Parts: sequence; structure tokens; C-alpha cells
Amino acid sequence: MVQKAGTPETYLVLVEPSKDRTLQAAINAHRVMTVQRAAVGNKTDRGEIGFNPGVSRQFLVFPKSLRSFAGCTVVGIKYDLLGSAEVPERDRAPAPKPPKKKPVKAPAAAPAKPERTREKKANLEKTPKAMKLRVVPFKAAPPRRDEEDDESEVAALKNQVRHAMAVLEDGKAVAAFNLLKRIVDG
Repeated sequence: MVQKAGTPETYLVLVEPSKDRTLQAAINAHRVMTVQRAAVGNKTDRGEIGFNPGVSRQFLVFPKSLRSFAGCTVVGIKYDLLGSAEVPERDRAPAPKPPKKKPVKAPAAAPAKPERTREKKANLEKTPKAMKLRVVPFKAAPPRRDEEDDESEVAALKNQVRHAMAVLEDGKAVAAFNLLKRIVDG
């Protein structure tokens, strides 16, 4: 087919096919072949002469008419024979610029306190400057009266559950169940 119709170029459809003048001209001149790509599995790609839109399709535009191949299915497509149109310099995207690097400022190191031991100083000197942080210890708040009441309630609840467990160990399942039910409901 390549010998008779020439080396095809892949055509990327970016607008609706009915509005694409270049594609419509190629379709009317019988120079388009639709390649159905196998999305899953190891099936080979196959081509149909003509324009057949759909999912997983690639379109090849030949320089000469494919009218003599009408109705044929093409199997064993050699993709290395495909050509690609050269994009003019004015239509090419500009080369990407590397991102500007912002200078990283390390936080100011805290001044060393005289009461630190040599071992602590040695450990601080081994850490990177960015890792040197000042740790401020907080005092624990005194327990509130509510917490003390909660603790006594929890202790009483634990005693009641232990009593229910002892009754259950004695083989009195119904009595243990009733005790647990009273604990939960009460």
C-alpha cells in the first residue's frame, strides 16, 4: 500500500471532523485510512480504508488516493514507515525555561546558653542549621475537680463490672447479664 499510495502521515484531529477543512479534503480525495488501536490485550491493530470516527482510532493521510484498496482491511501495520509533517518554526511552542530557584533562608540559630553541657552542644552542632529549633516545655495543668469526680465514677464502674464477672464465673449467666444491664442503663 505504501508503494502505491506513498508514505502516510498521522493526522491529529483537534476540532470536529466536519469543520476540519484539511481532513475533509483528504476524505473526499480517498486518502484517509482509519487505524483501530487495540486498547486491551495483544490484538493487532487493523486499518480500514476511509474515515471511520470512534474511540481508540488513529487516522493516516496518504499522499495518493486509496480508492483501489476500498473495502480492504489492513493488518500488520508497520508504524516505522509512517511520516510526520514538519511543524513550521513559527507554529512551534517555545522551549521550556528552567524554573527560577529561590534562595532558601535558614532560620537564625538560637544563641547557646551557658548551662548546656558539652554533650548537648556537640549534638546541636551535628544537626543542620535548618533543624535547630527551640523547645519550650509547658507545665502540666493541675487536675480539675471534675476529673477527680470522673476518676471515682470510673473506679465504681470497674468494681461493678468485676462483680458481674465474678457472678458469671460462678455459672450464673442470667444474674451477670442483669447486673451488666443495670450498669449500662443506670
